[in-house]
Amino acid sequence: MSTVDAVYQEMQAFFKPLWPGEDKPLVLGDGKADRPVLMLIGEAPGETEVIKGRPFVGKAGKNLDEFLRLAGLEREEIFVSNVVKIRPTEKGPTGRTRNRAPNKEELSLFTPFLLREIEAVQPGALVTLGNVPLKALTEGKITVGDCHGTWLDSRPGIPLFALYHPASIIYRRALAPVYEQDVLTLAHFLRKGEK
Repeated sequence: MSTVDAVYQEMQAFFKPLWPGEDKPLVLGDGKADRPVLMLIGEAPGETEVIKGRPFVGKAGKNLDEFLRLAGLEREEIFVSNVVKIRPTEKGPTGRTRNRAPNKEELSLFTPFLLREIEAVQPGALVTLGNVPLKALTEGKITVGDCHGTWLDSRPGIPLFALYHPASIIYRRALAPVYEQDVLTLAHFLRKGEK
């Protein structure tokens, strides 16, 4: 059993009794789990991710594919995960279940496991997608608007590159060129081996 599998086994045992009677499956990380060049960290899985049991396979997956294309990477070279491993939901005005941002309780429960997951995977660098993972790995001191496209120090001591969440481009089209330039900056650093 790999180190990351041991972390996941412990995580499953810890979370299983927390929500009795509720269907809250964990969506665990996916990809190269042993020293990948990058570990991408999002906020939480959505509906498609829960159905398929893999992170970044729904609309976010299309955005991930574009990220990889711009960065000149293959999904097999990286590891992809989320801070929170369950789908945070709420009822919308029509009564339909929809995604919501993780709350403080969910973040406090899952962040220690994220840190252990990172330690087990041992990526060359971390890429945070949006504010939730950025704040989890920098102790909530900055926002992605303050530091996107730059290298930062992270709690696990691994270089961290901050990006807007790819889904934010859907809602704020003006961010598209900024996001694209940030990904190209990251790709340049990866090619040069600089951080």
